[in-house]
Amino acid sequence: MATLLAAIEGSVEFANPEYLMVVPVAAVLLVFGFLVFGLRYALRPVRTHGSSYPLIGAIKFWFLLVISLVLVATAAARPFWIYGASSFKRGDVDVAVAIDVSASMWVKDLSGQSRLDVAIREILNLYTQEILTPGDRVALFVFGTTAVRKVHLSSDAERFINQVGRISPPQTLSGDAFPWDSDIATAFEHVYSSIDNQDRFESGEEDWAPRRRSDRMVILLTDGDFVGDREQTSRLDQALAEFQRRGLTVYPLGIGSTIATNLDSVLLDYVPGLDYDFTLAADLEGIRTRLQSEGLSMVEQRTGGQSFTVDSAGITAAPFLRNAVNSHRAISFQLIPADDRPEVWQWVLALAVLTFVLAILFY
Repeated sequence: MATLLAAIEGSVEFANPEYLMVVPVAAVLLVFGFLVFGLRYALRPVRTHGSSYPLIGAIKFWFLLVISLVLVATAAARPFWIYGASSFKRGDVDVAVAIDVSASMWVKDLSGQSRLDVAIREILNLYTQEILTPGDRVALFVFGTTAVRKVHLSSDAERFINQVGRISPPQTLSGDAFPWDSDIATAFEHVYSSIDNQDRFESGEEDWAPRRRSDRMVILLTDGDFVGDREQTSRLDQALAEFQRRGLTVYPLGIGSTIATNLDSVLLDYVPGLDYDFTLAADLEGIRTRLQSEGLSMVEQRTGGQSFTVDSAGITAAPFLRNAVNSHRAISFQLIPADDRPEVWQWVLALAVLTFVLAILFY
C-alpha cells in the first residue's frame, strides 16, 4: 500500500493551483469547529431519558459542508491526471551459476548424453526460455578439484552464453588434467568472495561490509557427488553460513541417473596410452557413480532454497528455474504517463455535490 501511495503521489497536476489556497483555510475551520463543538459537548446539560442532541447532527452538517467547499475549490483548480495507465514492474536479479565439471559429470547416463551436457543445456534455458531479462546480471563459476570464475556478475548475456558453450571435459587426461573431486566447499568460498570483491569495488566505500540481499541467488548444477571428509564438510558448513549472512539462497539442480554407473566409462572418449596413462584405468576400476540427493538436500535446507532433479534427458528444469528466479524479483508499482492528460475536475465537482446533499440530509 505504501508503494502504491508513493507512486500515485505527484501523479495529479492543476491548471489553476491558486484555488487550492482554500484547502488550508478549510482545515483551520475544521479544527476550530471541532474544538468549539467539543467544548459545547463537554458543557452540555445532563441528558435525560428520551432527549436528543441536535448538536451531533450539526457537527456532521458543518463537517460535510466544509469538505464540499474543499472539493469545489479543488474542482476549480482544474486537476488533470498526468498518467494514463499503471503496471507492476519486476525488479532485476543477480544470479551466480556454479557448474560441477568433475569427472563424474562426464558420465553419459542420460540417454547417451553426459550429465555435463544436460547441465549446460539447462543453464542456457535462462536465456533461451527468457527467464532472465536484460537488466538481470549473471556470473559463471566452474568447479572440480579447484574453482574458477569464468564471468563476473554482468548483464552481458552474450559473454555468459559464450563461456558456457566452452565448458567441456579436457582434451587429455594426462598429468593433473583429471579432476577427481568435486570440491563444493572451495566453489562456494569462491562464489561469495568473488561477489564480495565486486561489490566492494563497485561501492567505492572504504568501510564496505557484506549485507543481506533478497535479489540474489545461486544455481548449483551437480550430480551431488561431493560429500567428502570431515574437513571438507566443516568448510562447507562455514561457506553456507557466509551464504546465509549475505542472503544467498542456493537452488541445486541434481543431474544424473539414480542408477549407478562405472566411472571408468568416461575413458571411452579417450585413447589409452595417448590421452591417459594405463594406471588411470586401474585407479577408476570398480568406482561407481550416481545422482546423490543427500548433499543437495543439505545445501537447500541450509540456505532456504529448493532443489530439482533431472534424472532423465527428457526432463527440463526451465519452469523450476523461472519460479526460483522470479521469487527473488522485487515487485514495484509504476504509473505510465498519458499522452492527452485528461482533466478530472468533473468527477471532483460531482463528489462535491454529493457531499453537499449528504450535509443537507444530516442538518
